Amino acid sequence: MRTASNRNVNGLATRPKAELGHVPLHDVVTQLPGLLCVTRGPEHAIHTVNRLFLDSIGGRSVVGLTIREAFPKGSSERLEAMDRAYATGGPVSFKDVTDAASTDTRGESRFFNLVVQPLKDGAGQVYGLVTLGVDVTEEQKTKQELAELALALERTNRELDSFAYAASHDLRAPLRGIANLAQWIEEDLVATGPLKSETREMLELMRIRMHRMEGLIEGLLQYSRAGRSHQDPEMVDVNELIDDVVDLLAPPEDTMISIASELPTIRTERLLLQQVFMNLIGNALKHCGRRDCEITIDAKRVGPFYEFSVRDNGPGIPPDYQERIWGIFQTLESRDHVEGAGIGLALVKKIVETQKGRAWVESALGAGATFRFLWRKG
Repeated sequence: MRTASNRNVNGLATRPKAELGHVPLHDVVTQLPGLLCVTRGPEHAIHTVNRLFLDSIGGRSVVGLTIREAFPKGSSERLEAMDRAYATGGPVSFKDVTDAASTDTRGESRFFNLVVQPLKDGAGQVYGLVTLGVDVTEEQKTKQELAELALALERTNRELDSFAYAASHDLRAPLRGIANLAQWIEEDLVATGPLKSETREMLELMRIRMHRMEGLIEGLLQYSRAGRSHQDPEMVDVNELIDDVVDLLAPPEDTMISIASELPTIRTERLLLQQVFMNLIGNALKHCGRRDCEITIDAKRVGPFYEFSVRDNGPGIPPDYQERIWGIFQTLESRDHVEGAGIGLALVKKIVETQKGRAWVESALGAGATFRFLWRKG
């Protein structure tokens, strides 16, 4: 004879009643991992509460009192909602609730997500309500901390913009003064006779370094603002954007810039994508190091991104430098030999990463370099 299990009318296996044991309903209620309060009647007389509910109101004895008597300073909106749930028989929910009824034993405010569910008898008539709650105090604190952090970040960004503007103005003014002095010195020297070649070279070097300083200031401004100022996204034909970039860069006539395949049209912030291509193509032009410089631009789809590439036939980049070049002020050659502030690739990396993409380089000595970056399709 089988005694370990029986079959119910649906054919499902069940344990014999003798093996089930008795689980007191009181134990279930008191050990629920959330707040519980059962009320009866239209006045919402409190019938049953669990330990978490008592803890949330500071341990006060409220059984037998109506909700209005237990919490005279409670939320009128919640009381009205309980009245409505009792009258209509429909459930009501609240999020991030805190009021006089929601303080712990230390008097600190707690936050809860609550659901008020009507209780009905066999005839479908409402005779009470059960309120279930989940403590979301830590989540609410996190939200508040994030909001405060966002405000602090916004304030810092405004201060950084103001500082960058002031620093730019204060640094450019003396540079213009030095440039004027250099010009006056040159004019005075020319008036007394032909300039020595060495003197001319020194004056030219002074002008070059002043222009470099201006470029450095502008690069720092761009870097500080990258990812913080936004334009409205628009449909951008990347083929046309590359044409505009090449036109602005005005490469030497013997340089060949080509597009390997048709580039996409994407919805994005045009200026940011333009800055990336300006710096990558400009970088290839500066470091190609040969008269027959060839630069090839290509793209392919990679999941939710397009992978763009800018390839050149220059001298390539040693493996030890392929990570370092993305740092600010990093250059492979002397700035007196190759003009640049060492900010371009750092700016590319920062812009691309603010767009949730990434940038990297593939290169071997003597075999050119290919700079790649991922850009969202929009």
